[in-house]
Amino acid sequence: MRFIDLFAGLGGFHKALSDLGHECVYASEIDESLRLLYPQNFPYMNGNVRGDIRLPDNKNAVPEHDILCAGFPCQPFSKSGSQQGLSDPTRGTLFHEILDVLERHKPEYIILENVGNFERHDQGRTWRVVKERLELLGYLVKGTEHVATGGSGLLSPHHLGYPHTRDRFYIVGRFNKELPKDPFPEVKRFRKTTIGDIVQATHELTERDVRETLLTALQRECINHWNRLISRMPERIDLPSFPIWTDELYAKYPFECQTPFMMTTRALRRVLRGHPQLQPDMVHEDLVQLLPSYARSREEAFPKWKIDFIRQNRQWLMANRPYFKDSWVAKLREFPSSLRKFEWNCNGEERELWKYVLQFRPSGLRVKRYTSSPALVAMTSTQIPILGPEQRFITRTEGLRLQGFSDDHKLPASRVAAFKCLGNAVHVGVVREIARRLISPSTNNES
Repeated sequence: MRFIDLFAGLGGFHKALSDLGHECVYASEIDESLRLLYPQNFPYMNGNVRGDIRLPDNKNAVPEHDILCAGFPCQPFSKSGSQQGLSDPTRGTLFHEILDVLERHKPEYIILENVGNFERHDQGRTWRVVKERLELLGYLVKGTEHVATGGSGLLSPHHLGYPHTRDRFYIVGRFNKELPKDPFPEVKRFRKTTIGDIVQATHELTERDVRETLLTALQRECINHWNRLISRMPERIDLPSFPIWTDELYAKYPFECQTPFMMTTRALRRVLRGHPQLQPDMVHEDLVQLLPSYARSREEAFPKWKIDFIRQNRQWLMANRPYFKDSWVAKLREFPSSLRKFEWNCNGEERELWKYVLQFRPSGLRVKRYTSSPALVAMTSTQIPILGPEQRFITRTEGLRLQGFSDDHKLPASRVAAFKCLGNAVHVGVVREIARRLISPSTNNES
C-alpha cells in the first residue's frame, strides 16, 4: 500500500511501514536539516520530501495514498467550536492540516502518535475533539486510552521487549470499515528487558563516541558524592520513593499555611539565621534568594504536591540526620541546586550507583534499574541517560537502537540535534507492530 509520512522527523513511521512492504509516496517535515537528511536515509524519496504542510504548495503536492501516518504536535484547540457550534475548534492547529489531507484524499487507514498525556490534555477535551473530527470524516477510530478510562493502556517499547520505557498514545482509524478486533499489540507489562541488549562494546566506540559520551568532572563527582552517602546508610533504612531534597536538611521556613515570600523581612531573617550567606543589610528580595529555588515563588500558598514533598523530606531527613555528615553536606552545597536532589528508583537493590541507569534531571540525580532506558527527551540534551556500568552517556548508535532504528540510520551532525530528533521520533518497533495488526491480509482482502 502507498503511505504518506507527515511531521516526518527521522522517518520512524517510514521505516516501520516499509519493513512491512508498504511504499512511501510523500513526506513532510518543517525542519530543513531533517528534511535534507530524510532522502539520505531513504534515497528513493528524493524529490518527494516537502516542507511545512500548512503551505498550499506542499499540501497540494500530497498524492493519492492508502495510509496516512503522523506524529503530530499537540496544540491547544479553540473552545469556540463546542461553545458556539459554528467554528472548527481545530483550526489554526497542525491537526487541522491532517484533517484537510484526510478530507481531500480519504485514505483507508490512519496511524497517529502523540505524548502519553494526550488523552488527558485539557481535561480530556483534546482527545474528544480529535476523535469526533475523525469520525465526522467517516473514520472508525480507536486510541490507546488509559486503563482507568476503560482502555487497554498506553503503549511503550518495553511492553514489546525493547529496553526503552516510553509511554505513548496511538490512534488508528479506518475509513467506513470496521477496525480489526485487536489493532494494538497485547501489552506485556512485566516482560523482562535489559538495557545491556543495546550497549556497544568499548572497542566499537569511535573517537567521536568517546568524546561525546564523557561525563564531566562535576557530574562524576556528584555521582560519587551521593554514592558515599547511600553506601554508609544501613540497609534497614529504606531510601524514600520520593526525591530527596537536601536543602530541607536545616530549613525552618514555613510551607504549609504560608510561603516565605509572604513573610515580613524580620520574620524571614529569623528563619534564615545561621545561613552562611546571610548579611545584615539584606532586603526582603535578597533574603528570598537564600531559600531553596523551589521555595522562592511569589505566591500565597504552595501547591499540595510541593507541601507534601517538603513535609516528607523534613521528616525523613530529621530521622536520618546522623548519616549526613557535616563535611558531606558542606561539599554538597558546592553543587548546583538540581544536583543537591536525589531520586532512588531501585528499592531493594544493592546501593552502588554505578550499577544502574543514571540521569541528571531538574528533579535531581535519578537512579533506575538496568532493565530499560528512561524515555529519550526531545526538549533537552542534558537528560541523556548514563550507563552506570560503562560510566558514560549513551552513544548515538545506542539512541538509535532504543528507538528501533538500524545502526546505520543517519542522524544530524550535532549531538544535541541528534538526540533532540531521537526524542521526537516514533518507536519503529511499536509502529511496525500496530501497522501489522491494523493492515493485516484479512483486512486488505476486504478492500
